[in-house]
This record gives sequence, C-alpha cells and structure tokens, in this order.
Amino acid sequence: MRHLVFAALALVSLTPALGAAQPFAEPPDHPGPAVASSRPYDSYDQPYDRPYDRPYDDYYQPRSTVRIHTGPVLRISEASPDGGLFAAVDVGQKAAGLRVSGAWVRVGGERGLSQYGGELWLDFNHTGPLHPILGAGAAAARVQLDDGAGGTESHTIGVGTLRGTLQYALPIRDTDARASIDLIGAVPAIRGSDSPNTKAYLLALATVGVGF
Repeated sequence: MRHLVFAALALVSLTPALGAAQPFAEPPDHPGPAVASSRPYDSYDQPYDRPYDRPYDDYYQPRSTVRIHTGPVLRISEASPDGGLFAAVDVGQKAAGLRVSGAWVRVGGERGLSQYGGELWLDFNHTGPLHPILGAGAAAARVQLDDGAGGTESHTIGVGTLRGTLQYALPIRDTDARASIDLIGAVPAIRGSDSPNTKAYLLALATVGVGF
C-alpha cells in the first residue's frame, strides 16, 4: 500500500512538467518584420546623373553631350579694347571634352579679328552646379591691319590658346543650361614671312549655353 501511495505522488509531480509547452528557439538570422514602402517604384528610383539630385527635386538638371554657347566678347590688347561676338560648341558629357569656337571683333574694319579654333577641356567638378574648366588648343586668327594707304589688309596667323572658365548650371528643370565667364589668352605661334609682328591678346567673354 505504501508503495502505491509513493507511485501516485511521483506521477502527480511529473504531470505539470510534461504538459507545459516548450517554445522553439529563434534562429540567430531571423529577419525583422517587413516594412512596406511609402511610395511605389518609378523612374526616379534609377541612379541620378549628379550626387545632389533628388527624386522630386524641382531643379533636376540632366547632363547633355552637346552644348551651344554664345555671348559678347571683349578683346584686350596693347590698343584700346574692342567688342564683338563669340560662339562655341562643347562636346562631352563628363569631365573631359572638345570645344570648337569662333570669335568676331570689328570684322571689316581696322584691327578686325576673326578667330576659329579648337581645344580640349577638363571639367574639375562635372557633377556639381559650379564647373571650373581649363582648356587648351590652337586657332587660326585672321587680323586686319592698316595698309598705310587708307585701306586694310588681312593676315592669317596661327595662335596657341589657353582658356579658364567658370560655368554655373542654371536652375531650370530638365534643361542643361549654363552661364559662363571665360578668359582666353592667345599667343601668336605661326605667321607668314610677310605678316606683321602681332602681339598676344586676351579675350574676355560672358556666354549662355544650352545642352541637347
């Protein structure tokens, strides 16, 4: 009888432990709860052309491969300054490219200048709104000088050019528009035997450019 009582007590003491549910251990790499996106996927999820662009930036500006610039130019030399017109085409989307340009100052008159050149350029901040640019190249300059008989005569010389530019990307949405200030130094390098001695000169210009 005593053995039956001990057996019953032992069975009762084991019953709660057997009936309790044992929880499973959570794996160490258990992912967190999923979080729904606040907006659906759209074209703005693609990488941006510039680090400062944002998906809903009102002034998003794409980068263009070809840009056309034009504006007034001032020739500074040993004589009094003269004004004229400047135009250029830039080819290049990133930090390096090619420029073809032309400048016309007092064309048809004494000390007139027609200059056509090409150069290679480097943009030291092509991802930002402010673009410091350095360019170097060569140009053919046609200068008009007094012939001593009341008329003018033209001479063509070759010049080496060095350009320093500061461009600012204008805040116009979906347009690569830029305002620029340029200084171009021209040093005579090639001239004919009958061409007069021509000294170096400086072209100062301000332009507006639009990309395509």
